[in-house]
Amino acid sequence: MLRMPARIFFLLSLFLFSVPSLAGPAVAQQAADQPKAAAVANNAPTPLIMSAQDIVSDQTLDEIGAEIRAIYKSGIAEQNTGHSAIDLSVLLQRASAVATQTDRLITRIKPYQDIYQNFVDILGKPPAKDAPPEAPSITEQRESLNKRQNDISARLTRLKLYQVEAQQLVNELRQHDSAIQQATLWQQLPSPLGINFWSQFVQTAPQDGRRLNALGAETLAMLATALTGKRIFITLAGLGASLLLLAAWIFARKTVRLLITRFLPEGRVRPIAATVVCGLISVLACTISFQVFWNTLAFDNPAVGDDLDQLASMVATQAPLCGLVLELGFCFLSSKAEWRVFAMSDDLARSLRLFPAWLAIAMIVRGILRYVDTQSGLSLLSVQLMDGLYTLAVSPLLFAIPRKLRLTAAQDQDTEADAEQGKADQSPPLAQFLRSMAMGISIICWIAVLSGYIPLAYTLISWVSVMALSMTTLLLLSMLTTAMGGALFASRAPLGRHLVELGLPPRLINQASILIPGLVNVLLLAVAYAVATSGANFDPPQIWQQLYSLFHGTEDNNTSSVSLDAILLCVALPLAGYQAIKIVKSWFQQRFFPATNLDIGAQASILSILGYAAWILIGLAMLAVLGVTVKSMTWVVSALSVGIGFGLQSIVQNFVSGIILMAERPVSVGDVVTIAGVTGKVERISVRSTDIRLDDKSTMIVPNSQFITSAVKNATRAQKPGVFTVELDLPFASDLNKASSVVIATLSACADTDPDSPPTVTMTSVADGSAILTGSAKARDGVEIKTARSSALFAIWQAFQENEIPVTFRQTVRAS
Repeated sequence: MLRMPARIFFLLSLFLFSVPSLAGPAVAQQAADQPKAAAVANNAPTPLIMSAQDIVSDQTLDEIGAEIRAIYKSGIAEQNTGHSAIDLSVLLQRASAVATQTDRLITRIKPYQDIYQNFVDILGKPPAKDAPPEAPSITEQRESLNKRQNDISARLTRLKLYQVEAQQLVNELRQHDSAIQQATLWQQLPSPLGINFWSQFVQTAPQDGRRLNALGAETLAMLATALTGKRIFITLAGLGASLLLLAAWIFARKTVRLLITRFLPEGRVRPIAATVVCGLISVLACTISFQVFWNTLAFDNPAVGDDLDQLASMVATQAPLCGLVLELGFCFLSSKAEWRVFAMSDDLARSLRLFPAWLAIAMIVRGILRYVDTQSGLSLLSVQLMDGLYTLAVSPLLFAIPRKLRLTAAQDQDTEADAEQGKADQSPPLAQFLRSMAMGISIICWIAVLSGYIPLAYTLISWVSVMALSMTTLLLLSMLTTAMGGALFASRAPLGRHLVELGLPPRLINQASILIPGLVNVLLLAVAYAVATSGANFDPPQIWQQLYSLFHGTEDNNTSSVSLDAILLCVALPLAGYQAIKIVKSWFQQRFFPATNLDIGAQASILSILGYAAWILIGLAMLAVLGVTVKSMTWVVSALSVGIGFGLQSIVQNFVSGIILMAERPVSVGDVVTIAGVTGKVERISVRSTDIRLDDKSTMIVPNSQFITSAVKNATRAQKPGVFTVELDLPFASDLNKASSVVIATLSACADTDPDSPPTVTMTSVADGSAILTGSAKARDGVEIKTARSSALFAIWQAFQENEIPVTFRQTVRAS
């Protein structure tokens, strides 16, 4: 075994030869400057540990600090109320990028700090003042390591400060964005019915006209460039590819339905699955088709400026929604009734087929209006005029569809009733409420536009449109998961039967077919909440941010909120813990206990203590997930102490008594006990009470404290397990030897006694002119002692009658 100095020298030598960057500044600089190819050619060892400068350079840190200062100055320090929503969105993206960059750099540099600390620990502390001096190379290495460790600590400190500043910027920019949106939402402009609105509009019309003419000229220049010379073939190819994608989407519907008919069983699952799959295809087709066409036009086209690029990007966000609206209309209002998700008449489906097209056009116009609102440079009144016209045009659709449904239902009702007139509307209360709410929103939007609250009306109609489409899509997904859970994954369904054949219990499969769709519906509700709270623009990044906040919670310096992932984890922990406890108990019962000499009472006590300890750990884990610490539970412990002192004494007493019963086992499961004058068999011992099965098959629940504080007779403890006795009173004139032989022979021949354990007969006492014979035997496995004793007494009584053996004049047979 090497001595300690020799071991240190060996480790340092290995460290020096493997990490030349730590051998000194000159050697480190030389190793860093050599090309990699030269190092390989010369067989030079490459550094195993990067320096802090290579991981996070000073230039990177300076750039991060400058970016944070620039964002702060542009968005917060100037307190510029002229910021638009798009400006704050850009600043918010920049701040989020800085926060992400600092997180990534901290994750990279933090392990290196631990590595250098390990090397410092290997060198140990410097020698004391009176100790012999160490080697100069070791001193040099310690100084180099300390220097590099301090460098990493300094850079890590700067990164953490930048991380905190970037997160604060993100929070403040979000607050500013919300404040601007709220202020704009309730801003009252001149009413379009008044002369003031139109007089101001006329004043700004020339300037707005020039701005629109410039945009139109840019558009014409882009098209002229795209259709000139050889570019015309590229443009036509892109247009052909877009049209081909749209044609593939339209003709794919028939193929999807054929595949679903082949692989899915009959029922509601078929139209729902077809609608979901076709909706996904429509979203992909419209998105890719628009991107292909626009990229073809804009590729190497000098006429395309920032205005057209921004307009195209905002229309692109509406293209998938437009395709989804059209596809939902095709599926909901299909010409074939068996492929409609909701049952309706052919006349109603035919009369509603134009509404999806109108909604799709409204989605495209809404994308153009987003550009007009944020990037067009038009005057405020021109922007609000366009928003108001859009609101007045789209809001009638909210009550047009419910009105059409009601009129068609009334016509069908009148036809079935042989033209009966004046019959009251009997539609469901929910349908009446939705119809009334749609009409109310439409009226509110019209009143808001005409009174000057155009931003409020436009935001409301946009939010309702997005929510209607989102809720319809989420409802379809919910219906699909529920239908597939019952049609495919139940124990009697096709896939469920295969799972049963693999060995899974049918009960577990049925529970999973209900539980999994329920969890999916919970997630869909979370998505619906994120869409509802992300505003009326349907921006995927903002929806994702809302989902992230919902799942992970929002924290600041003072408060923290419980996140959805913590709640789901708290739900999953008991379920997983229950299965784990079940598996462990099964292992003890089937593998461990058969290899031991523990009786059934000891086995039950071990399993009970194991189960209670596991559930306590699961409870503590759930509290830790929710962020509940011992410090925060102080008031709970205080409250419990007061409760124990006043009203929970008996509960705590029973709990402690249950632990004592399972630990000391004065009474075990399977014992026959007598308590409070009642005799029965112990079936279960819990931490609060004990269950005793009586002779009439009823169960008496006894608090555990009764077994500790009162007298209990345990009949099982007085004899071996399974052994029973019978007592017989015989007169002095009887032949006791013959009686003993008859008892032994009868007990041996009894069907309920163990043939491997021979019975015994003894004379226990002589009193009152009679002798008492006591016979003992063991019950056969699987037979209760009470049943074996009864059959044995009946057989002995018949044997005594056949052999003319008299009993005492009391003529009683007593069993104990």
